[in-house]
Amino acid sequence: MEINVEKLLKTIKLSAQIILENGGETYRAEETINFICKALGVKEMDCIATPTGIYITISVDGKENNTVVKRISKRTINLAKLNRINNISRQLTQKNITLDEAIVQLEETREDSGIKHKFYSYFYGGFSAAFFTLIFGGGVFEFIVSLLSGIVVALVTKKFENIHSYQFYSSIFAGIIIALFAILSTHIAHFGNYNYIIVGGIMPHLPGLAMTNAIRDTIRGDLISGITRGADAIFTAYSLAAGTGVIIYLSYAIGLLTV
Repeated sequence: MEINVEKLLKTIKLSAQIILENGGETYRAEETINFICKALGVKEMDCIATPTGIYITISVDGKENNTVVKRISKRTINLAKLNRINNISRQLTQKNITLDEAIVQLEETREDSGIKHKFYSYFYGGFSAAFFTLIFGGGVFEFIVSLLSGIVVALVTKKFENIHSYQFYSSIFAGIIIALFAILSTHIAHFGNYNYIIVGGIMPHLPGLAMTNAIRDTIRGDLISGITRGADAIFTAYSLAAGTGVIIYLSYAIGLLTV
């Protein structure tokens, strides 16, 4: 069966792009490309995936090379999309779907926001922070404050998704908002512990998956990816700490908090 090179390149490019944009490891992107090309009888294939780009060269007949490069500028976490890519690649390798059908499904997956009712997604962030607060020892008062601050953080950080370095700005503002809610609420009510609210509030924003992927990539020998993801995770954590620390420092300076 003759393979349409342009359609194949688009298929493997979209597959790797969606994996890298939604929290997948670099080796997962490379293996997905490998599996698809091998199943379709591609003679030669080389690919390099990093958190910021994909470089793919294939030779269907072993003579003529075709190359595609894709810059990855958006990175988030969506495990549902990773699962869909696995299913699509599996169907493609088993010849259950064609390249045209795979491209349609991949484009639908890329465009899918993942949430049919965006309004509810803000409450998910709030409840996540609130229950983390309970885990760290907070009570009903801290739970309610964390819930409210988590909703506000989700609303504010959503506005930064379409700008460059949005992770830095969203983390800074998340730390600021969480600390403000925690300190002001406990100061006004003369009740509760702001430490529980702050710790519970920042937990959903900590880059745990990014750091895990960084360690995993480094162990596998993907040093560029490991260092990049590790730096990204540390930078995000420092941004959260900086936003929170500024508010705590100012609160001590103006007398809202005392030693």
